[in-house]
Amino acid sequence: MKNMKQKFFLKNLLVFLVPLSVSVLILGTLSVYVTQKYVEGEVRRNNLNLFFQIEKTTELIFNEMEFLSISLGGVDVLYQLDKIFYTRTLTLENLYLIENIKNYINAPANARPYIESVYVYINNPHGQFLTSLYGLTRFDQFHDLGWLESYQNNQDNRKIRIESRTVQRYRFEQPVRVTTFYKNLYSPLNEKSAGVIVLNIYTEYIERQLKAIAMYPDQHILILNQGEVIFGTRPISLSPEHSARETFTLRDHETEYIAVRQSSENREWDYVILTPKKAMNQIPSRLGMITLSAVLAAFAAGLLLTAYFTGKNVNHIRNIISIIKSAENNQPLPRLGSVKNDEYGFIIQNIVKNFIEQHYLKTQLNEKKYRLQVLELKSLQSQLNPHFLFNTLETIYWKAVRLTGQPNEVNQMLEYLSDLLKYSLDQADRVVPFGKEINHTMNYINIQKIRYHNKFDVIWEYDEKILQCGVLKLLLQPIVENAIYHGIQEREGKGRIKIKIMRLNDTIRITVIDNGKGMSPQELRHARSLLDRETEPEKHIGLYNTCKRLKLTFGDRCEFRIRSKPWWGTVVHMEYPC
Repeated sequence: MKNMKQKFFLKNLLVFLVPLSVSVLILGTLSVYVTQKYVEGEVRRNNLNLFFQIEKTTELIFNEMEFLSISLGGVDVLYQLDKIFYTRTLTLENLYLIENIKNYINAPANARPYIESVYVYINNPHGQFLTSLYGLTRFDQFHDLGWLESYQNNQDNRKIRIESRTVQRYRFEQPVRVTTFYKNLYSPLNEKSAGVIVLNIYTEYIERQLKAIAMYPDQHILILNQGEVIFGTRPISLSPEHSARETFTLRDHETEYIAVRQSSENREWDYVILTPKKAMNQIPSRLGMITLSAVLAAFAAGLLLTAYFTGKNVNHIRNIISIIKSAENNQPLPRLGSVKNDEYGFIIQNIVKNFIEQHYLKTQLNEKKYRLQVLELKSLQSQLNPHFLFNTLETIYWKAVRLTGQPNEVNQMLEYLSDLLKYSLDQADRVVPFGKEINHTMNYINIQKIRYHNKFDVIWEYDEKILQCGVLKLLLQPIVENAIYHGIQEREGKGRIKIKIMRLNDTIRITVIDNGKGMSPQELRHARSLLDRETEPEKHIGLYNTCKRLKLTFGDRCEFRIRSKPWWGTVVHMEYPC
């Protein structure tokens, strides 16, 4: 028995330590390579996330300028401002007009903490202009005239210009750093600038926002406009050589940085992220320490497990041999103690019980799985509504700004939207007749036709008999929405969408075809890969949810395919049992 115990100990020791030794050898060989790749990938993902957040932050400022330009750049508004600024005697009508126009510039200035002030100036001999600070004022009464010279020197520039300045309202206050955005106003009757909108942004506020989104200690973010740093979490200067490269190394005092530059998609801006090398090297060092600690802990655990399982196996074998010998010798079975303390006896006597319990657990698991599918279906269905609702409400808002109080397109959109909301928010049925689903989709299409000024036509092709067949609720609308936003919207000229519904024996086949922008092979592969993900993607949510709902409902009995060709269009094909 002693020799048997030694053999078991050596055998278990080899079982635990040999795989561990091989793992340590492989880990030691590949640790440097794997760690470096991990760090590079992590930094790359963090940088992409930072670039996305920076783009969102800067777009807010440009959106404010575009809003002011649209609100104040109309012919009627320019005429009213010109009329007010050219007279020094304010009538009651002029005061009323001033209050109305002030609302346009006061709204963003009061609502946005990063806006210092807004000025609106129309060329006039009296030097009068409108501000969000004091309303109507003159050059000789205002503390800030640094913007005037810049405007006068750039009256032919139709782009949004940017300039870094300092502003001091009162003598006892410290100067405030601002970044000024200029947008010239033009009259349709004159090629030359009629005036300018000046938007002053708190530079330190934007820099604090950039500092808050940094992911590493001592990481810095710079925003460049034509090579000049306009926002930055640290005063670091870049040479023209640096500004032209996407990745470079920069040393500032005692710190060495890895810099990554990316250009804005919509603006003439460059974003630069400076990550300290020492922050990047901390991760490999920590991983090395963790790996070493894990190896030592595993080695110690292997020894303990070897000793434990050796003793346990020897005791079990001793009991089994004792039982076998007693049976061979026709002797009474040895006393094994309580069933609960005898592992083998407990297992044998409870096989039937365990089988019943496992069967019961399996039944419970299937029931939970079914409930999970139902909940996920409801969740996926509810996610489809807000995505479209916000876009529609935004469209109705801008329509209402331009239209009069008489019945118009806004009324039609509200009627369609009311029907859409009733249909979408009704949780009574998950499967509806095709006729009901088609009417819902037509309401959505009618809204989008008004929004895009009949930029596209929709062709329906189906048999009247199919109207009574069942279809998953909200199945067609996300596919049509995807065709409009990712295909027709970016296409020049009028587009076309064809919706074809067929019944082949016991199968329903739905095909949605558009002649929009289409997708490149890389984009198509990416879109197809999103359909197989377990988590919801950031793009193509409608396609993902629709595909997910079909698979949860019909499993392998359904098909969902996407085909596309650049500038030819996209085809979405669905097929499922009737």
